[in-house]
Amino acid sequence: MHMTIHQLQLQNPSHRLTEQLLKWVLFNILSALSFLHDEAKVIHTESDINPSNIMFTVSDAYILWDFERAEMNEPSPVKVIDDIRTIYGSRKLGLPKDDLWGQPVLCEFGESRMGTHHRGLIQPELYRVTEILFDMEWDSSVDVLNVAVLIWDLFEKRHLFHAAGENNESSATHHIAEMVAYLGLPSPEYIRRSEVTKNVFDERRCWKRAGEVDVPLLSLEQSEQALDGENKERFLKFIRSMLK
Repeated sequence: MHMTIHQLQLQNPSHRLTEQLLKWVLFNILSALSFLHDEAKVIHTESDINPSNIMFTVSDAYILWDFERAEMNEPSPVKVIDDIRTIYGSRKLGLPKDDLWGQPVLCEFGESRMGTHHRGLIQPELYRVTEILFDMEWDSSVDVLNVAVLIWDLFEKRHLFHAAGENNESSATHHIAEMVAYLGLPSPEYIRRSEVTKNVFDERRCWKRAGEVDVPLLSLEQSEQALDGENKERFLKFIRSMLK
């Protein structure tokens, strides 16, 4: 494998993937999750599924040939520590020709969970699902929501959730308020799954303005700025299906 999606984004002046490349990445990541969830009974969870955890295989052999030639012509720096230890300077691989990016591969399984249902804290603040914020039992759907947030990182060039207050400190209440803005109020059945939900919702499912936090005036339609027409409608329907 030769580069992460994050590194690819940095190579592009727009810092976003093209629609075609995004579809290719999603096809492979969703296929990987289908195997993990349905066959292996594994939940990824690893720090979230983010652009740094997805790497491309090498499909363009010229990348390796160019690397070999460069190393022969101008060897990387070497530091000999002793008879058994030698440190070699790293050298970056070049970019593939003709858009031969290779197959996206989901990596980093150090924090993955075996089995179908779990409890406990996972994921960074920006990527946490409501089940984590409300201290509920969670399952493989946490990976699916991560993919939805990942799409925003890759295609919209920014995070879907801010999850922070006015002082820019992380805030679960602000995070939940953003989710309500995008998706609407949760069902009564969902609220009854945890006592923690009473901190932000009253008995009528209304937002309580905990900590004087209001539901922001946000919508997926306003936040999505790369598409229009039927493509935008289908794209947002797809995103909502994963965020629910």
